This record gives sequence, C-alpha cells and structure tokens, in this order.
Amino acid sequence: MKTRYGYRDAISGFFEFPTDNARRILPAHLEPVELHHGTSIFSLTAFDFTESMVGPYGEVVMAVIVAPLVKQGERLPKSAFYPYRVATTTRAARDHAIERWHLPHWMEDVQVSFEREGRRIGASVASAAGEPLADLTISDHSWSPVSHLYQSFMRDEQGSYLASIVMEGSQSEHEEETGRLVLHNHPFNEDLVISEVYEVPFRELWMRDGLQTFDPLIQLQAA
Repeated sequence: MKTRYGYRDAISGFFEFPTDNARRILPAHLEPVELHHGTSIFSLTAFDFTESMVGPYGEVVMAVIVAPLVKQGERLPKSAFYPYRVATTTRAARDHAIERWHLPHWMEDVQVSFEREGRRIGASVASAAGEPLADLTISDHSWSPVSHLYQSFMRDEQGSYLASIVMEGSQSEHEEETGRLVLHNHPFNEDLVISEVYEVPFRELWMRDGLQTFDPLIQLQAA
C-alpha cells in the first residue's frame, strides 16, 4: 500500500563537499555521485508537511547523493540519496518514520520555521531549546507541474532498505547560485566538516502544494 504525505513547501539545496566526507557517512555498498574527482554532493531538504498519518509537522533531511539502482524497463529515478540524519518537529512523526521507513533520526524534537519574502524562501532549523542548527535560503525561477521519482537508501541494525518516492507538485529548479546554507557548530552537524561544505548551492529546488508518495519499502540483500 502506498503512503502519502501532503506538503505546503519542500525546499532543497545541493552543495559540494569532499568525497572523503561522503564516504565516511555512507555504508560501504553505496557509491557517492561525484560532480568532479574528489567532490561529492550534500543535500539539505526542509519540508512543511500539512497532511500525514500523524498530522502536520516539519522535517529536515540531511543526505548524500548516491548512484541510483537502475533496472531495465523500469522508470529512471531523477536522483537517489542516502539520508543519514532526519529531524522532525513531533515525536509522532519521528516514531512513524523510524518504524515504517527505517530512517535515521535525531532523537529530539526540532523547530523548523519557514520565511517567505518575495521570490525567496528560507528554512531555519533549531533545537527544542532554540539553539540554531541550520539555515537554508533559496530563490525561485520558473514554475511547472512535475511528477518525479526518487530513490532513498536506508540502513540500520535490521538491514538495508530502498524506498521509491514520487514527488508531485509545482516545482522551481535552477542553478543560478542565489541561495545560501549556514551550518552551526552543534552535535547535530557532527558528521560534516562544516568548513568544507560549500555554502552556496549549485542547485536549488523548491516544490509547493504537492504530494510525496512512498511505495512499499523493499529490503535489499545483504551487501
């Protein structure tokens, strides 16, 4: 059975960072996508979910872009990622995602606030106590309706998994380098060498008023 989540906004920035850092994050069976030799792709995505099995909530996903699993005759994914840290604004959302999708979570609630100003949107992530964790700002370009397939790879003590996710909605995507990322010195960001993550995204993606649909989870053979 498919699982659906409705969202008001979903914004992503894609950033260059060292492949050495990517490999420290990734399990051995996954290969990072390199922009050029020695440089891989870190992504930060913030969601403003309005409809789900556990009510509305905010979410932030930190991931490494990896090579997709492509099968002949099947739809080609737009990209694939390995989310290594997910944080939500509610415990119910966190428990749901861990149980159903085996996603690795920051085990405390966070605050995710969105601010829209003209053609720009920003998402600020803070701890429950108000400590700043990350700030992402992007801008829009031209808008068009899309339906894109993505792959998400997960791994925990129970095994390795693959989720196929379709993102539908109105989308703006560009490479104008108008956005900015600020990662704050906090254990939340301990898997990154912050000074080596390029702060300007080479690609900015904004989707609004859409639907995120998960196919049933697939357990992969042990690597």
